[in-house]
Amino acid sequence: MTANNTETTTVAPLDGRLARIAREFVHTPWPLCCRVDPTGRYVFVGGTDNTIQRWELATGTKTVFAGHSNWVSTLGFSPDGAILYSAGYDGRLISWDATANEPKPVRVIEAHRGDQAHLGWVRTLAVSPNGKQVATGGNDRMVRLWSTEDGSLVREFAGHPLFVFSVIFHPETHDLVTGDLKGNIHHWDAKTGALVRKFELAQYELYFDIGDWSHYGGILSLAFSPDLKHLLASGLHKVTNPLTGNQEGVVYRFDWESGAKLGKQESVKQQRNAIMWRALFHASGQLIGTLNPFVGFWHGTENDLYHAFETPSPIQDMDLHPNQNDLFTAHFDGHVRQIRLDGSP
Repeated sequence: MTANNTETTTVAPLDGRLARIAREFVHTPWPLCCRVDPTGRYVFVGGTDNTIQRWELATGTKTVFAGHSNWVSTLGFSPDGAILYSAGYDGRLISWDATANEPKPVRVIEAHRGDQAHLGWVRTLAVSPNGKQVATGGNDRMVRLWSTEDGSLVREFAGHPLFVFSVIFHPETHDLVTGDLKGNIHHWDAKTGALVRKFELAQYELYFDIGDWSHYGGILSLAFSPDLKHLLASGLHKVTNPLTGNQEGVVYRFDWESGAKLGKQESVKQQRNAIMWRALFHASGQLIGTLNPFVGFWHGTENDLYHAFETPSPIQDMDLHPNQNDLFTAHFDGHVRQIRLDGSP
């Protein structure tokens, strides 16, 4: 195991071509979601064994959080990192003491429990910047806002025609932005529940019909640029055969103030048959996105990536450490990998 070296430091310029895998953690099943806590002390991963597994980065110690009865699909934290929030395909939103040696659920909310089993899935959650509320979205096509103080339902947001895949709070206004399976992006006033506007995408830009019987694609992640001027939505496009995975990962960029679509970023010169499960910003302003076994790096708003870093297995999710140098990726082969972006030991 390589030395940790994950202390928060001054952000250096990013060159994705220097990236290398520093160490690996073995997760028991297929991991679905991966997040680093705000203090940078831990990485948490939820998966198909219905648990969350936490690694302390300084020691490599693993701790298991058991409380869900189905796959764990999404994670989030209070701003200080003291509370972990998890949700999954059991329809539950659970809060935990993030640092506990023997963790047990602190509060369990039946957040999205439909009459049919598949309607109970929670796909996404986000914690408000002030930590007072948690937003969830799921297969019941609803977005719900919960109080972190007492677990009560604050507000519901209805209007998505298909499953809600992604939710994010605006860091300053605390408004909500949500995305669904059909490629719809909604901007909500979180204080009133009113729909403020929709961000427009053309047909099949992030969504594809499989005949008359299924849907494919959707808004898989949302992110704001560091200067808050742009909103990003990631997913897939150029679908030729969804049953065999013939598509390309992509992120669309919108101007936040006007709502105008500014363009897209993808792998242009080399086709990769990828899905961009998550896109995020480095503090330098560069874009980082998953492209199945690759991590893609883009300068500014450039259409084509300047580097694709290959990993041993397709990536389901990733998150960036607060030091902006350690990228953690969760893979189909059951491993969590720490990628050192500056190439240091």
